[in-house]
Amino acid sequence: MKKILLIFLFNISVLVIFSQNHTFGEDDNSEKEYFFAIRLMPNLNGSLIQCAVMKKDAKHREDIFFLTADSWIRQAAGFETSPANPEKENLIEKYNIFEIPANVKKIGNSEITRYTIKKTEAILNNLWRLKYSEFPYYNPEKNNEKGWAKHPDIKITWLPSEAQMQILRTFGIQELSDFFVGENVFNLLKEVRNRDWQNRYIQSAGVYYEEPEGDSIPNN
Repeated sequence: MKKILLIFLFNISVLVIFSQNHTFGEDDNSEKEYFFAIRLMPNLNGSLIQCAVMKKDAKHREDIFFLTADSWIRQAAGFETSPANPEKENLIEKYNIFEIPANVKKIGNSEITRYTIKKTEAILNNLWRLKYSEFPYYNPEKNNEKGWAKHPDIKITWLPSEAQMQILRTFGIQELSDFFVGENVFNLLKEVRNRDWQNRYIQSAGVYYEEPEGDSIPNN
């Protein structure tokens, strides 16, 4: 009887320890399944980039969920539920892409949310410069602006140089049609705001370029 009692107590203790460290159906070695992703390719809505959440090694179309830029930002900032951000962490803040000004913080959460969305949107809207030397669509507000890409053939205005591609490859892509995925996305969004990085990208193509437009956002 004593032996049976000891075995019973042992089994109970193992079960308690296990339950403290495991959730039913959860594997300790499980990895995050979905990640935020951006691709420097036009979408059907006229944007020059594609925003998505996807499996890291997506092989099928159903492994990729395309989002509007607004939804992508809201999910990345933790304002909306996302399979790529189940804990609703503010990844914009985590990767220190930009700081929220003190006057915005003073107003409160609604203004912080608005500022975060508008500021991130402004950064996304500037990513076309990585791929193009000229804005590719007719737009009176942008047709005088220049992109940062510079292909050796001046007639090719939609591709960067090979030296510029080497810089982009440090963010995890091989071809221009690949997605920037996970941490690489947020590292890219941070770097494209850095003047030194911009100049290095521009000058790697062997050209000098005037200071590019910033990513300021409207006040209203």
